[in-house]
Amino acid sequence: MIRVALAAAILLWAVLGVAVEFPVKPLRMVVPFPPGGLLDMLARGLGPQLGAHLGQAVVVENRPGANGSIGADAVAKAAPDGHTLLIGGGSSFVVNPLLNPGLPFDPIKDFAPVSMIGRGPMVLIANPAFQASSVAELVALAKAAPGKLAYGTPGNGNPNHLAGELFKSAAGINLLHVPYKGAALVITDVIAGHVPIAFVTLSAGLPHVRSGKIKALAVTTDKRWPATPDLATMSEAGLPDVQLVDWSGLFVPARTPKEAIARLNEALHKSLAAPEVRARLVEQGLEPRVTSSAELAAEMQSDLARLGRIVRQAGIRSD
Repeated sequence: MIRVALAAAILLWAVLGVAVEFPVKPLRMVVPFPPGGLLDMLARGLGPQLGAHLGQAVVVENRPGANGSIGADAVAKAAPDGHTLLIGGGSSFVVNPLLNPGLPFDPIKDFAPVSMIGRGPMVLIANPAFQASSVAELVALAKAAPGKLAYGTPGNGNPNHLAGELFKSAAGINLLHVPYKGAALVITDVIAGHVPIAFVTLSAGLPHVRSGKIKALAVTTDKRWPATPDLATMSEAGLPDVQLVDWSGLFVPARTPKEAIARLNEALHKSLAAPEVRARLVEQGLEPRVTSSAELAAEMQSDLARLGRIVRQAGIRSD
């Protein structure tokens, strides 16, 4: 009887908008990538905090595959009651439909944004023995041997690839793109010298830069990034158009009641205000950032237009 009453309450709220206390059961936070990545780290760090503020457990579930599309589709089709969440990487989440027109979901129409979580740039990394130790030296090498110098990324069409294409266009050089299946693999090959340079997220590359296993040439920002104040920016290297700061955010299925979204937004704000959570994000090279639902929706629309132009101009296609 209790289960029937609970289901009826959720149904009334979701369908008729009847005021019911939220949440009324444990929440499920879907990570659309395998364990161990940035989004997984964020989810597992935020889950306990969110649960404490919401009064319900937050269970993290990894649903990897198809560059995040399998997990996203599962959330898009979930009941719009606020109890199923998606933690999504901004650029890949928005750009996926541009690369795969046949996807069964639309990131704008099928999801309601809750809030941004954090932001972080891409970083251009190189093997420590690589001849170039600056962007200017790298550009000179690339111009001397057009199309011969290879650069790696964690995959085709992801933010790292878009950063590489922006770099090629702005610098007027021709590099050979080598897509890998994940950041760990491309970083391993840069360390081993199998591919000389790569674009990866700062959060993925920073531990290896700190250990001296790789060297960093520049971050894709116009100003020095707080986590790496000694690292040059693309703007300082004379390439102000090479700016790409990716973000992560929290989403729920479209048609989720506004009251639930507001409650989740409030809990996320409180969670990210915790010193230990903020310190963990900064240590990973991220800038903690919370927004309103409307602000994140506007960011998504802006990215769809800006990153869509990069995809079209570079002729990027899905794997």
